[in-house]
Amino acid sequence: MPYRFLEPGDPAAPGSRIVVEVGDILMRRSLTDHAPAAQVHVIDAAKALEDFRLGHGAALLERAEVLLDLAIATFQARTGEHDEAAWQTAVVYMVELWATRYSAGRLSAFDPAPSPPSRFTPAHPLRLETVSREAHDQILDAGRSLERKPRDVDLMDVVRAQHSIHEAARLLHDELDGLSMPLWVLIARFCAEVQAENLRILKAPAPGTTA
Repeated sequence: MPYRFLEPGDPAAPGSRIVVEVGDILMRRSLTDHAPAAQVHVIDAAKALEDFRLGHGAALLERAEVLLDLAIATFQARTGEHDEAAWQTAVVYMVELWATRYSAGRLSAFDPAPSPPSRFTPAHPLRLETVSREAHDQILDAGRSLERKPRDVDLMDVVRAQHSIHEAARLLHDELDGLSMPLWVLIARFCAEVQAENLRILKAPAPGTTA
């Protein structure tokens, strides 16, 4: 497809419901604003996945897979961008990130690992960490910067977070360009914000204790 320079307000891609925005990434309309029901499916899938890892039965893994599909379908419908491989990469990562907040009391957040052909198996080729390890690292870096932001007057944390989000989006778009760059920015921001909240939960004092 011939390159077309996009102006603010233009659709991010043909048929996309995402529009090109400029300015601070953290001030733009979020992925949750576009697809709030999809976030609910991500959360429910994360809970089911953690229950499976706690030994509550294979039916919980099946439920996590069903909810994963619902989240993907909802994101596709609400954004107007449909690339299956890209969405699988993104949403599995969202679910895994969200699930880690429930696993603080376990030695390993990702054990036991589901067997193939589950999309939650670490060996799956569409794991985001496999598609671009550097993008994964950039998202975690952005999460650390966002976690510091509420308690730190250093505006560089915001700058660093937005740079890392944009860089993660660029790297993922280079590998999976079936989703537009503006949408990858929203996805990377979503994941970074989930990670920031994970870190806040991890650092919070235990019930009955003081900070």
